[in-house]
Amino acid sequence: MNYPPTSREVQETVDIVQRWGKVNFRDFPWRHPRRRWHGLIAEILLQRTRAENVIPVYRAFLTSFPTLKRYAEASVEEIEQIIWPLGLRWRAPLLAALGRRLYERGRVPKSIEELTSLPGVGPYVAAAWLSFHGGGRGVLIDANVVRWICRMIGRKYDGETRRKKWLIELADRLTPEENVKQFNYAVLDFTMTICIPGEPRCETCPVGPRLCTYGREKFQASASQPEV
Repeated sequence: MNYPPTSREVQETVDIVQRWGKVNFRDFPWRHPRRRWHGLIAEILLQRTRAENVIPVYRAFLTSFPTLKRYAEASVEEIEQIIWPLGLRWRAPLLAALGRRLYERGRVPKSIEELTSLPGVGPYVAAAWLSFHGGGRGVLIDANVVRWICRMIGRKYDGETRRKKWLIELADRLTPEENVKQFNYAVLDFTMTICIPGEPRCETCPVGPRLCTYGREKFQASASQPEV
């Protein structure tokens, strides 16, 4: 895929990822939350954490705080005791403050601006909650998405790439107006199982060398190796 990609390349990539996602959907408890605020808790816990490790902590959180009122009354110490297995105890004060704020509001807001005004909620968590639990459109940009996009267009990336205007614009182009929830789940699953850090699994990648610069270069390098 060249940069900037054509509209046809973007749409084809979106279609491929969506089809892959339907077959390879990873089922986690927070993907079917009983309450919308449950989804917000999950998205905060999932930041920089393996999804498999979050499952028992997420379930323990909801068991300890079955209602929003009980959550709002939770102390920092109570929350810290639950989330300590994730090594993210510093999030406990933010989660405690979030519970109080949500209870005061009576609901989770549905705009990026209002969401990011909540304790512990940054742009990524806001976009994730909006697309997965809020019925809106959120553009996901994290390290996994940056890696995937940059590999496709053949660009180097680092920790600052996510803030680049061209990356933000391309991520927005790749995010459809409809079926955003399904697409974003597919992207998360795809970047956690196929386009992984280190050595990606190009041999099973549905995007393929025609649309991915990294995959094409890897295929060409492999083809040029002499037979033993």
